[in-house]
Amino acid sequence: MGPLKRPLKKGFTTGAAAAAGAKAAATALFSGKTSIKKVSLTLPTGASIEIPVKSVELDGNRAAAVVVKEAGDDPDVTNGAEIVTEVSLLGMNKRSSLIRITGGIGVGIATRPGLKVPIGSHAINPVPQAMIKNAIKEAVREAGVKSSVIVTISVPDGARRAKKTMNERLGIIGGISILGTTGIVEPLSLRAYRDSIDCALDVAAAEGLQEVVFSTGRSSEKAMEKEKNLLPPAFVIVGDHMGYALKKAGEKNKIKKITIAAQFGKLTKLASGSFETHCLDASVELSFIAAMLRRLKAGEAICGEVEGANTARQVFFMLKEKGAYKRVLRQVCVMARDKAQAMAGRGIKVSCALVGYENEVFASV
Repeated sequence: MGPLKRPLKKGFTTGAAAAAGAKAAATALFSGKTSIKKVSLTLPTGASIEIPVKSVELDGNRAAAVVVKEAGDDPDVTNGAEIVTEVSLLGMNKRSSLIRITGGIGVGIATRPGLKVPIGSHAINPVPQAMIKNAIKEAVREAGVKSSVIVTISVPDGARRAKKTMNERLGIIGGISILGTTGIVEPLSLRAYRDSIDCALDVAAAEGLQEVVFSTGRSSEKAMEKEKNLLPPAFVIVGDHMGYALKKAGEKNKIKKITIAAQFGKLTKLASGSFETHCLDASVELSFIAAMLRRLKAGEAICGEVEGANTARQVFFMLKEKGAYKRVLRQVCVMARDKAQAMAGRGIKVSCALVGYENEVFASV
């Protein structure tokens, strides 16, 4: 019996990191104490979490706290980023408290419509803003004071990290976004990826785009960028969530045309009806390809070779070498397109492109 696998470790969002930093900095500002090693943060769900604080500095009417973003076992570009939250005192008021939130270096600025923040604002989403305000209010209550403050969120290496995200394409310039709807990062977060698809579709709709390209990966997308003269927000990498993206596009009622683009392995999964295409969810059925070849009377020899292959990539090159079988690859496109069309609905015209492994469009329907 092999060793037991440990459960995947959860993390906390950039929004939770900023809120924890806000509470630590506000506590230092009101109490004068800087030896704060962790804070208790109330999450949007009502649950609480303890978040470590790397450092706190106090300088007169301002305090700043650093919290290191922890993504757990989720592959996250912001993992390990230092989220710096500065709280500056605007004044003491016995009747009311004002909390203003803004971004500093490394936090992107929205330049396109359709995002969750207005154009010209820093990309600090509504839920994180609410978490930050609640954290400040908790610190104010614990200190027994009334005050007005301005909260500034910075990420020193945010601009560098943002280059590995979709931010620039979505119109968020100069840094990362402060995100999170629950405060918790689930390992291999399905919700996080789908949220990014929702955001991309919102931006495309707000730009008035009626045509988009859904690619399963960057290689397929690069090939389509050469084929189609569309604005950057029209290109959406949906990863393993083609079905979700198609349904969401249908709900928007603004997108009129979708091109789905994928390499042979992913496209075969779509053709077989598997629209959540992660390797854990849908294996490439080589028998499905062999059955298609038999229907097209390709001959038992090639069918046997396909069934004995190791990967879809191997099958692709096998079929590509046999020029007579190009119609098989086109048929995969047709089947994937027809199933995608049914999923998107009648109001959207769906086309399909099979991208080769050298980033060329090999077949399209």
